[in-house]
Amino acid sequence: MKDYLDFSGQVAVITGGRRGIGRAMALALAERGAKVAVISHSPEAGDLLAALNALGREGLYLQADLCRREERAGLIEKIVAHFGRVDILVNNAGFQFTETAETCTQEQWDQSRAGLLDAVFELSQQAIPFMKRQGGGKIVNLASICAFREGGWNFSYGVMKGAIVSMTRCMANSLAQHNINVNAIAPGIVRTDLTAACFEPDRMGPIAEKYPTRQLGEPEDIAGALLFLASDLSRFVHGQTLTVDGGFTGN
Repeated sequence: MKDYLDFSGQVAVITGGRRGIGRAMALALAERGAKVAVISHSPEAGDLLAALNALGREGLYLQADLCRREERAGLIEKIVAHFGRVDILVNNAGFQFTETAETCTQEQWDQSRAGLLDAVFELSQQAIPFMKRQGGGKIVNLASICAFREGGWNFSYGVMKGAIVSMTRCMANSLAQHNINVNAIAPGIVRTDLTAACFEPDRMGPIAEKYPTRQLGEPEDIAGALLFLASDLSRFVHGQTLTVDGGFTGN
């Protein structure tokens, strides 16, 4: 019987993979045989490479500010030069400002667009030729429930994540014929640096009450969804956004 979650021989690229959701995804893929390249803004890989090595997997860490076009240029080519291929691209890196349509500055808007939208487009475009030559690949973009139910105080983030949902669908339309699956994950509130305040004892209870599960998410919940979308289990899934939010948007 085929092991659909065996990623041996495959190379995965994860942006924003040093901490939080990205780290959980990197380790989940490495545990199942993948070699992992992580792109992150921080110059320090922390213990990520050690954790990958402890799993017996080769890791590569590239420092880049994905808000800057010159630093995005050639990243996938460097990874292919090192590993020889790229099978899975996970566009995970993210950040957000606290603003509304009225208070969002031009600088905040431009930075959000560069890091949350342009970087996803450009890295995907870099990866596509390699995936086509290999006969296929997987691109998984991280959207957010803010694409559907923006919270009111993260305006530019919600707009860009809405665009990610559309970009995912449009990419899939032209790439499915090349055996390249393009899908997205839209997490609810998951424990990360960005959401730390939501997990404070005095705040978590009232927030979790809005979720049918009566609890908020953990990075491993998103890693599980990634394993499905990055594997052959999702061979016939194209252009979809999988919402992983404890039932919040369906409530």
